Amino acid sequence: MAKIPGHRRFLLLLAGAVALAMGAIAFGARPAISEDRELKEIDLKSWDCSDRLEGNAKTPDGAERNRLKNRSAPNFAGPIIKAMNTASFLQYVAAFEAKARNARRKDLIAPQRQQLDPLEKQIVSFEGYLVLAYAGPPETTNCASTDFHDWHLELFEKPLDHAPVIGDPTPIICEITPRTQNAIFRDNIRMQALAGFIRAPDFTIEPTGHAARRIRATGYLVWDDEHNGTADVGPTILSIGENKYHHPWRSTAWEIHPVIKIEALEGALVLPTASPSPTPPVSAASPKIIPSAAPSASSQPQFVTITQPVKIKIPYGETVLQRGTRLSVLSHDAKTVRVRYLDAIYAIPITSTDFR
Repeated sequence: MAKIPGHRRFLLLLAGAVALAMGAIAFGARPAISEDRELKEIDLKSWDCSDRLEGNAKTPDGAERNRLKNRSAPNFAGPIIKAMNTASFLQYVAAFEAKARNARRKDLIAPQRQQLDPLEKQIVSFEGYLVLAYAGPPETTNCASTDFHDWHLELFEKPLDHAPVIGDPTPIICEITPRTQNAIFRDNIRMQALAGFIRAPDFTIEPTGHAARRIRATGYLVWDDEHNGTADVGPTILSIGENKYHHPWRSTAWEIHPVIKIEALEGALVLPTASPSPTPPVSAASPKIIPSAAPSASSQPQFVTITQPVKIKIPYGETVLQRGTRLSVLSHDAKTVRVRYLDAIYAIPITSTDFR
């Protein structure tokens, strides 16, 4: 075999490195989306962003916006405005929107700031039909974490029997944050029981098998000026992108973020409890629901935290228990720990947890 001259070999290696780098950039263009299809209890202590309300924003206005989105439930401020619907919500923010169309918060003049600041101190309750819910992408709000993400809820004035399509009205956006998720989960609120559709990590739409439920979402008003242009805001859906997102995708740049409480108002579905199966413990790839076993003689912790993602079968499909998920322990053996999740019992590989 003929030898390749040194300079040509260097050029070939350089070209290969550039191709690999470009491929990595292209591959990384779409951020990883969590596999979550349901709320769960998460261990905020394992999150390196839990005490950074500004997230990893790089600009002062980004840090301000993130701190507003990352407020906690106990910090109530101002009156609660109850039972707002789509029309009254849009009317409530209309005066500000008329003066700040297509603007960003860093560009606001003093009179606009004086109008904005009191609005963003308001806690409001909004009623609508939860047509679509999905795990949000990595964002600066949450230090670009995949596992610790917001939940996006698209609430419509009227129920839809289909996922949003061209010609449908746009929704009001409400978002659950990692800091408010546990309290909502403990209130027995489940996306699969309330939403008509779930957007999967590959952007396909998964029906939940029932109509969208009417809910009340209570939380802080936030002007999400990052989404204040005509591509994002409008009254009617005009197009569906290649990534299957609809555009515009919201009625207003104003949203409820964080959501601190959710109430089912009518037709709330109770999630089915999975029937125990005699299937023995299986591998980390797909644990099965199994009957509860008697606790082992050795002492065991009351809770366990997932340290590696684990896929499990649930009554309406599959989900992934992401790193940081905190679950109650029922029993364990040498290879598995039995935990409770969504009113069913699962055997999780002990190596995928912090069980000691």
